Amino acid sequence: MPLTADDQRHLTAADGYAELGMYLDANAELEEIDAEVRHVAEVLTVRVSIYAGLEKWELMRTVAGRLAAHDPDNAQWAISLAYATRRAQSIEAAKRILLEAVERLPEEPILHYNLACYECQLGELEVAKARLAHAFELEPKCRLMALDDDDLAPLWDSLAG
Repeated sequence: MPLTADDQRHLTAADGYAELGMYLDANAELEEIDAEVRHVAEVLTVRVSIYAGLEKWELMRTVAGRLAAHDPDNAQWAISLAYATRRAQSIEAAKRILLEAVERLPEEPILHYNLACYECQLGELEVAKARLAHAFELEPKCRLMALDDDDLAPLWDSLAG
């Protein structure tokens, strides 16, 4: 069952509220969507953003896990699931999620980039360097992200000293 025009309007409003950091308003808009279609990916995508903004990590894990199971070839769902898992459980558990995803999607630079961040936080700086280099090779724009990423600070500190 597709979204009706009214449901689409609520979804658009929810997405706008989420982008503005108005997560409770965004959630209220999603609750106006017909219960029969609240499970569609477009709705769940906004729900992931809401739960991230509210730091509801277990809820985010549940929704991101559902999206990842439904569309395992979408790297964003694995990243969202890993992000929530890192905060709800551990970096090690998040890393396992991304390692499984990179086996399916070896050419996705953002997976290698995020794995580099996790390796860095785990003190595996040589592995982090190799992952980061591979991410840069796949997508040079990752270099810009890396410059301001706090997760990579231990790597930059090791190069400076």
